[in-house]
Amino acid sequence: MACAVFCLSVPAKAQKVKKATQDTATFVVSMHCDNCKKKIENTLQFEKGVKNLNVNLADKTVTLVYDKRKTTSATLKQAIEKLNYTVEEKPKNTTSQAAKPKSSKTKRTK
Repeated sequence: MACAVFCLSVPAKAQKVKKATQDTATFVVSMHCDNCKKKIENTLQFEKGVKNLNVNLADKTVTLVYDKRKTTSATLKQAIEKLNYTVEEKPKNTTSQAAKPKSSKTKRTK
């Protein structure tokens, strides 16, 4: 019985570790055609640490999920730049109070 509990809890624990070591980076890239998209996809899929990638030609963005233990967003940016594209990393969304828009309602005083 103890083995069954231990064996079933290992995958859940492994999932937590996996998420803790993964990060996402989104770049705006100067691509303009389908060949550019394919070139980026074919190159980045073999970069060390890349787990998933999405190249969106309409938005001119490249979104990568990568293993933080094996690479960094700066390294991935350089990999795209080596293909002769200009690259700008999009800032990550923050949910802090400073990032939230303030209410437009104001109180009137008499």
